[in-house]
Amino acid sequence: MGVDHVTGLRAGQAAGGRTLTTRGLRTRAALIAAAKQVFEATPFSEARISDITARARVATGTFYRYFDTKEAIFREVAAEVLADMSAAPRRAPEDAQADPISAIAHASREYFLAILRHTGVARSIEQLALRDQKVARARHNTVIDGVRRAERWIRDLQYRGICDTGIDPWTVAMVLHTMNVRVAYDHLLRSADGKDVDKLVEAVTHVWARTVGLEHVKPRPPTPGYQGRPTDVD
Repeated sequence: MGVDHVTGLRAGQAAGGRTLTTRGLRTRAALIAAAKQVFEATPFSEARISDITARARVATGTFYRYFDTKEAIFREVAAEVLADMSAAPRRAPEDAQADPISAIAHASREYFLAILRHTGVARSIEQLALRDQKVARARHNTVIDGVRRAERWIRDLQYRGICDTGIDPWTVAMVLHTMNVRVAYDHLLRSADGKDVDKLVEAVTHVWARTVGLEHVKPRPPTPGYQGRPTDVD
């Protein structure tokens, strides 16, 4: 039975390491589901344990049978959300996997959409990662997972002879994946309306493709009438 690296508990345990019954597992799951809804709608600092228990339809005292603090249950929610963000880019159809550029676009889009599905929790993850080591570690592990996946992708392209074999896969993967993470957190989370997803996917796909040296990526002609981006845009 493995230990959850975010919560420090084994599967099926509650606060204090108590082993849960089937009913207890259902109650604990209901609390986590309720907490996810609360944290999605309310910043962590403003959310209350009573909000969670009210949504889960249990007494406030019941919460402390399963979690010691609000931080403890947030770590569970963060783990689920980060897992979804990590898994999203892997859900590529076969036609996207066959074409490297389509694979970039698909993975980036799915990652951005995962961020948009969890905007409230993602914002709180960013805030708590500054002071909660367990949340920070979980977030960091998710980033590293993405870098490793990108590194394997680059190595595969190099092996197949269709990208630049002179680049270092790990370093380039780290730079490119970090770009997607910052685009997601610094831009998508600010608007949270999804209007810029298509443009952002197109932009990061072009950067990825050019950086790894996919030979069939060619610069596109400028849009008619385009006179450049204002320098004072935020």
